[in-house]
Amino acid sequence: MFTSADYRFMDAALALAQAQLGRTAPNPAVGCIIVRDGVIAGWGATADGGRPHAERRALDQAGPLACTGRAYVTLEPCAFHGQTPPCASALIEAGVDTVLIACLDEHPKVAGRGVALLRDAGIAVETGLRNREAARLYAGFFHRLRTGQPLVYLDANPARYDAMLTEAAMHATAAELDRLGAAGMNRVCVAPNSPLALHLVEAGLVHTPEAAAHTAR
Repeated sequence: MFTSADYRFMDAALALAQAQLGRTAPNPAVGCIIVRDGVIAGWGATADGGRPHAERRALDQAGPLACTGRAYVTLEPCAFHGQTPPCASALIEAGVDTVLIACLDEHPKVAGRGVALLRDAGIAVETGLRNREAARLYAGFFHRLRTGQPLVYLDANPARYDAMLTEAAMHATAAELDRLGAAGMNRVCVAPNSPLALHLVEAGLVHTPEAAAHTAR
């Protein structure tokens, strides 16, 4: 059972992640809060360009206070060694007591493996806290994993997107989306009411997300 404090801390982690949207491709924007004795000891979000990861930044800030603490992470910690060591291993090495995860990762090299690593190390893992909000946050990342293309949003402000589609994509839309997906772009936008936007809407290629809102707890 999640407490009101759990919701507040996960909301803070989600806010960290949301602030980095459009800056972390090809990686998703993740937020992490480390709490010890009810007080935030460290926090971090995925850095520009995708590294360091949120967990690493939060653990570095928390230092020894991470030991026996609680980690609130918006996306399942990675479980494979890419350009950096697995975040699940970093949490284990730091000695955290509990990890609360908003959304499980669909990446084929993670997809439950992060949770399994943590539990095998004796760490309590709770999932699903603010899952709906986190799922919206990672819709573009998961869409690219499944289709090879970024998710397209109607928005005139490109600030929180990995790229903005231009009218040049009108006659080769699929090829342009394939190119952006191959480049690691997760979320792209197109100006509303433009000819390209109308074309994409008619083709069923525009995502219309629910308004993001957290329920006060």
